[in-house]
Amino acid sequence: MKETVLITGGNGFIGRALTEKLLQQGYQVRIVSRRTPKKQPANPAVQFVQADYQNTQSLLNAMEGCVGVFHLAAAIFGFNYHDFEQANIVATRHVVEAANQTSSIKTFVHVSSLAASGFAPDVNHPRTEADTPRPVSDYGRTKWGGEQAVHTLRSSIKWTIIRPPIVYGKNDSGVSKIALWVKRGLMVNTSGNGYFSFVHVSDLIEALYQAYIRTDTAGETYFVAEKDIYSWDYFISQMATAMNCKKPIMPKAPYWLMRVAAWIYEQAARLTGTQPALNYDKVAEAVVPGHWICSNEKWVRLTGQSFTPLAEGLKKSF
Repeated sequence: MKETVLITGGNGFIGRALTEKLLQQGYQVRIVSRRTPKKQPANPAVQFVQADYQNTQSLLNAMEGCVGVFHLAAAIFGFNYHDFEQANIVATRHVVEAANQTSSIKTFVHVSSLAASGFAPDVNHPRTEADTPRPVSDYGRTKWGGEQAVHTLRSSIKWTIIRPPIVYGKNDSGVSKIALWVKRGLMVNTSGNGYFSFVHVSDLIEALYQAYIRTDTAGETYFVAEKDIYSWDYFISQMATAMNCKKPIMPKAPYWLMRVAAWIYEQAARLTGTQPALNYDKVAEAVVPGHWICSNEKWVRLTGQSFTPLAEGLKKSF
């Protein structure tokens, strides 16, 4: 049995897939959870530990004996900047502080986002790692702030930052919500004529694993995505094909209507204590005068990794 690695956000879509990958490679996995689970997993190689992301000592206790950290925990939705800041900047600082104080930690892989870099105004020039980050949403700004925290890791810890674009795969909550509207035959097109980069979850997991085991990824940030880019219309069409149903009617929503819809979703989420399907922050990302696309050239040149085409990935997902 190999060493123990810690995953923050291990209960999420990406975290579960990463746990499976690490177990297959013989690692022991420790998953940080805000709440103590009612029962520990049957697999003795997986352990859940309770910790508070706002308390460095709590995280320090959780990391004791681990040799590596995958930091996945983040807030994708929030009601205001403070919500995003606490989850994506402050919590990351505390995870980094704990890692700096844990002598056993040797490797740190941080999952950021294309949103931290910003959009590409020109479809022929996707975002690269050399571009100055220009996030447009609270989510993007705080993910960029989280990246800055990772840069403060002590010099003896090998760190790598991975920026995925839209991540999709089987049982992904985000894509599953879209799939419901595809099945209903009607969904509002909030993305206009923009193009997008995608990465299938299996490819992202392979990239995270390579970032962990390789030494030549140290101290760098990478976009991890399929090379080709796609319109939102193509994405929905291929999803409908994969689901064996008709492509839905997709009327374009004006900006004011998206704002109204975001307000309604946010109010409903406040009442029910759930995450909103749409909020003002996502509207800010949807109406940019450009494209959410990135280049994988730096990563592929280093690792030679191949990526799943969108149509094939959607078939695997559905």
